[in-house]
Amino acid sequence: MNTITTQDFQLLLATQEVTILDIRDKGAFNEGHLANSLSMPITTLPNHLDALSKQNTYYIMSHSGRRARVITEFLNKNGFDAIAIIGGMKAFRQIKVA
Repeated sequence: MNTITTQDFQLLLATQEVTILDIRDKGAFNEGHLANSLSMPITTLPNHLDALSKQNTYYIMSHSGRRARVITEFLNKNGFDAIAIIGGMKAFRQIKVA
């Protein structure tokens, strides 16, 4: 499975524009999300695969990274280039605060 550490993802964000699929619920997304994030809650994502392009790379953001791994595996099996962000928003916020 494709994964990226929170630290490496932060470096990537500083040098490239990326597409982030935020699979947290709408409430969590509205409380805070990264720029260029698309809200696609885990409960609805399987029904919206036609809205995604197989030409893009998607970085999958969840709360702690666990669900991101599940969705990344699902997307990869369906022909999408997806990469799970290890640690999710929880880890990303800890880095940003430190």
